[in-house]
Amino acid sequence: MSKTTIPIKTIKLPQSNEGRITVVNITEPYGEFSTTVTSIGVSLEDKDPDWTVHIPVSKIDELIAALQEAKKVHQESDTGYHPHDELAADTGGGGA
Repeated sequence: MSKTTIPIKTIKLPQSNEGRITVVNITEPYGEFSTTVTSIGVSLEDKDPDWTVHIPVSKIDELIAALQEAKKVHQESDTGYHPHDELAADTGGGGA
C-alpha cells in the first residue's frame, strides 16, 4: 500500500473569508511501514496550508484531552472582552 490521504473534515476559520482548518488521515506518510497520522492544516487564504502538524493516531486521545484543558483554562480566565465581536455587527465596523 502507498501513501493515501483520506479527507475527514474542513472547518471555517472565524474572522476570515477564505481561512480554514483541514483534517485528513494519511496512511504511510513517511513510506512503507510508517504508521497512519492525522494531519491538521491551517490555511489563511488559499488552498495550501500555511501550517501543518502530523499527529500519530495513537496520540489523538491525549491531544484531545490537552485541547479540552486549553479551552477550560481559557474559559476560566475569559474577561468577557472580545475585540473582534464587532466584525459580525450590522453597523459600525462590521457591516457589509
